[in-house]
Amino acid sequence: MLGVCTPDMHFIYILLGWEGFVIDGWVLQDVVSRRYRLKVHHGKV
Repeated sequence: MLGVCTPDMHFIYILLGWEGFVIDGWVLQDVVSRRYRLKVHHGKV
């Protein structure tokens, strides 16, 4: 599971479906390649 929230703790993105031990980079690559992907603004972490 991947959950992304705003600084005031409101969830803006949730991805379910990855099971077991996975590398964070695999999940991130999946998230940014989907049709309804997570958009990360330049300069934001």
